[in-house]
This record gives sequence, C-alpha cells and structure tokens, in this order.
Amino acid sequence: MIDKAVVGTRIAMLRKELGYSQSAFAEKLNVSAQAVSKWETGLALPDIEVLLNISWLSKTSLHTLLEGEDFMVPQNGVDRGLLYAGRHLVCPKCRHSLELRVPVKQDKPGFVCDNGHRFDVVDGVVYFGSREIEGELWSLWLRNYDHYLEEQRHPGNPRYWQGNPHFREQMWRKIERLRPRVILDMACGTGSGIKYMIERINWPVTIIMADLSHRILKWNRVFFSDEWKNPYVDMVYLACDCANLPLADNCVDMVFSNGGFESMQDKMMAGFAEGYRVLKPGGHALYNISAVDDHQSENTQRWVQLYLALAPSQHPESDKMNDIQQWLQKCEETGYHHNEAIKIYGELPAPCDNVYPFENEVLQWMAEYVVVSQKPEP
Repeated sequence: MIDKAVVGTRIAMLRKELGYSQSAFAEKLNVSAQAVSKWETGLALPDIEVLLNISWLSKTSLHTLLEGEDFMVPQNGVDRGLLYAGRHLVCPKCRHSLELRVPVKQDKPGFVCDNGHRFDVVDGVVYFGSREIEGELWSLWLRNYDHYLEEQRHPGNPRYWQGNPHFREQMWRKIERLRPRVILDMACGTGSGIKYMIERINWPVTIIMADLSHRILKWNRVFFSDEWKNPYVDMVYLACDCANLPLADNCVDMVFSNGGFESMQDKMMAGFAEGYRVLKPGGHALYNISAVDDHQSENTQRWVQLYLALAPSQHPESDKMNDIQQWLQKCEETGYHHNEAIKIYGELPAPCDNVYPFENEVLQWMAEYVVVSQKPEP
C-alpha cells in the first residue's frame, strides 16, 4: 500500500529543492494551492497526469516518488546534481571510482577513491587541484562577483552575434532536437554559451560545467542558482583539467563547447579526445570552432602573416589554424563520424596596414562554424 504521508513528504522536499512556494508549485502544475497542501500533509495523492508532471519536472521516477527507491535529496552541502554525477566521477590520478563522503563535524564533503585520493567540495565545486595556464590567469580580470555579474549581463562582442541565425541559436536547435539528458560543458569559463541553452531547456537535464578555474566556477554556481535557475536543470561544477577529466568512460550524452576547446591552447586536441572518451556511444559533441576560409587566399595569408607577427605567447602554433576540411579530418581521426559543419560567417577583410587590429579575442577575424560530431555506436 502506498503511504500518502511519505509520498507527501517527498513531494514537499522536491518542491522546496526546486525553489517553489506551494502556490507557485500549484501554478506550475495547473492545480490549486489547496491540492498541493493536501498532498504534502498526506490527505490525498496527485492524479496520474500530475504525478507524471512532477516526475518530469523534478527528474524523479514515478517509482521513486511513490516507493522511494534511490530517492535523492540534498544532504550536508551536496545537492542532487552532484549526487547524480557522483556515480560517474573517477579519480584523475588512478582512474578508480570516487565515492562521496559526507561531512562529519567540521569536515567538508568530498570524494575519495580506494587508494585514498581525496577531492573536496569547496563552495559547491568539486576541486581536483587544477590551476590555470601559467601566464594566463584569465579569471583574474574579473575582480569580484559584482564584476562577474557585469560581464554576464554584457551582450559581448558583436562579431560573435553575426550570422542568421547566429551560432548560439544554431547550437540550441541541435540541442532541442537531440534532447540530451547529461551535458558536459568543456572548459566552460563563465558559461556564456550554455547560458543561452539553459533558459530554453524544458526537459530534465544535468549540466556538468568543467573548467580549470575554481574561482570562476564558484561564481557560476551562485549565478546559475540565483539568477539563471531553470527547475529542469541540475548543475554540477568540476574544477579540473579538461585534458584529464575526472569522469568515467561513456557517461554523458553530449559534450558541449563554446570556444572551450580552443581556449585549452596546447591541450586542445587532448581535451577533444577526452570529450570523445566520456561521451556515450551514439552521443554527440556540439561546439563552435574558428577556421580559416582558404589557406591559399590572399586574405587568409595576410591575416596569418599579421597574426604570427604577434608575441609567441599570444597565439598557438600556426599548424593549429585549420580550414574546416582539415578540422573535420581531425574529427574523423579522433573517432567521430557523421561530422556536420554549419558555417555561420566568413573571415573579416584583412587590414591594409601592418597593425594587428585586436588586442583581445585575437582570433575573431577567422570564419566561424558550428560542428556536430557523433560517436559511433558499437
């Protein structure tokens, strides 16, 4: 027999986790506030259609709602998203599975492998001891959280909003069609790309944001919890080296990157290969990539000449400047098939003088593509 009081307690816990009052939850489910109150006090059960909606909204099975199997609630500073993701975390040192350890007294929650390697949850972020690239502590240009918020609200470089539709809309269309349940955002930075997707997602999704910078990730956690929250989305934050992801093989449905692969610089291809490793067979990588239009064209050659005249620390090796066919070949070599490239816009005209026009975002002169790559099924 189903215990109405226990089911009501579970519904109340899920409602509070989603951040709804009883009246707001009732409006979301198209029922009365009195109905929600009756459920939560054990006086009645929702009808099957409403139970399905609660299940969908809270990413909880009907069996779990009614019987409690594998029922997950936040505990000791570890939220539900991290509990789900914890099933797939592995030690980046020995590759053994990590087990969640909840705090005792003053201890932090953390993950420990059977070899004794421990990684704490610090400010809601699983910290794997990563450090930003030497000489490029990019996060330091954001002075504090208020400055971070200013950047989140800034429309950004208009160059990247070119195209009809622009690259973020193209990426959203792919996500909406594929409807992945677990998305890994590689080298996510401030999450400017995935932010566009989060506000539109209307099915249960776990998004794992991975980046070198713990500092940025802890601000991301506050922002996406307080100002950009979507009740369908569970967020997980991993401060780690994306060229050595602390994730098991074949555990995510989609690898997403908004300029993240390129930001990894010398580790770009290692990060690309890691994304392939953790992707489930049949899953997709979805990302934007910069490419030259034509190595033989006068415009491309002029840009490359100016670019390579910059200090070596400001640009990658010249052999990383691919045209799109060269990049698709690298996708195939990594193991992907069914690689689709959508051109968003082409190169800018090269300047006539010998002055490189960009101090920041120095590759913005290049053409932009959205690429969808699928991992083969066995």
